[in-house]
Amino acid sequence: MESDALGRPLYVRDGLRIIREIECLSDALAFLRDWPETRRGPIYHSAVRACRAAQAGQLHLDGARNAMQCFARSVGILEVAPVSIEPWMVAPRSGRMPI
Repeated sequence: MESDALGRPLYVRDGLRIIREIECLSDALAFLRDWPETRRGPIYHSAVRACRAAQAGQLHLDGARNAMQCFARSVGILEVAPVSIEPWMVAPRSGRMPI
């Protein structure tokens, strides 16, 4: 586990509707760096400042995680839990349906 791990990961949708897992400060800062400039506002900037402060040891990792979670929730990209695929949703490899 990385030293900048957030404890529990956050799951966010990016612009392509792909769900990304944010596990550490590096993941959070990379995601925020790629965020479109035209969609950056005060909550975005707060999340960036919180992640940088946590990286510098000036803020607990929980504070950075909470800031990132608030940002994701405010722009509607926060996923509550990862999407899982149930076994019955996967086609058998042989091409035949199980009996």
